Order: sequence, then structure tokens, then C-alpha cells
Amino acid sequence: LINCFSVRLSTWVQMIFTAVKILSLAIIIIGGFVKLGQGFTDNLSNGFSGTSNNVGKIAIGIYNGMWAYDGWNNLNYVTEEIKNPNRNLPLAIMIGIPLVTVLYVLVNISYFTVMSASELLASPAVAITWGNKVLGVMWWIMPVFVACSTFSAANGMLFSSGRLPYAASR
Repeated sequence: LINCFSVRLSTWVQMIFTAVKILSLAIIIIGGFVKLGQGFTDNLSNGFSGTSNNVGKIAIGIYNGMWAYDGWNNLNYVTEEIKNPNRNLPLAIMIGIPLVTVLYVLVNISYFTVMSASELLASPAVAITWGNKVLGVMWWIMPVFVACSTFSAANGMLFSSGRLPYAASR
């Protein structure tokens, strides 16, 4: 409904929820650094134990990991909406992809600082399990952040996918 009502409102909603998503990632990263400072390094020291050197399995792991970085291709659908796309589209890609990569690598380090590999695999929701271990009574904030992140991703995909038929119909 937001995307149908106003492109400008949709853009503001997207920016607000993206800021909330980055805030949640920052909380996870800072929490991981705090735990590292407290000496929680056991899970990091043996992080690759029990893993495989099979090239096929590594390729599948990389392919599955690319899902987290999939948002970059949505930029192509909104080039008509971007002011000065010749400059701003490559700039958004060159800033966005490394930023997302660094954020998610740091988040994974935080997860492995707090949880073992078996705990990660057994967890139905890793961020919530992390929140239970690190945030204590404030654990409930993680499901709220996950919901905001999910809404942000859905809103971004709806906004960008709607631009394609819009541009074609014009």
C-alpha cells in the first residue's frame, strides 16, 4: 500500500527501516566485540574444524552465502528513479556491496564468538539465540529487529520490482 500511495513515502520508509537494520547489525557487532574483549575466543580458534576442503561443497557454500548480498541487482530496476544514474548507480554499488560484506562478516564473527557451530546449526533463529546469550533481559529486541529487517527487504523488493512494469508501460 505504501508503494502504491507514494514513491516518496516509500523511499522514506525504506530509508528508515534500512537505518533500523544497520542499527541492529551494529548492536550484534558491538556485542560480539564486547564478548571478544571478555575473552570469548574458544569458538573462533577452532572455527574451521570439521569442515571440508571439497571444492564442490565450498562452491555451494559460496552460492548459498550470496543470498545475503542479493539486493544489489534491485538497483538496476530503479535506474529511472535515480538522480544522475551514471554517477550514483555505480557509486551505490561500489559503496553498498563492500559495506554489506563487511557488516555481515563482522556479524558472523560475533555469532561465532558467542555460539559454537553446533549451537548455530541447531538454532531456529540465530539472531534471537544470540540475543538470549548477550542481551539478557533485552533479548526481545532481536525479534523486533528481525521483523523490521524482513519488512525492509520486502518493501525494497516490491518497490524495485514494480518499477520494471511501470517503465515498460510508459
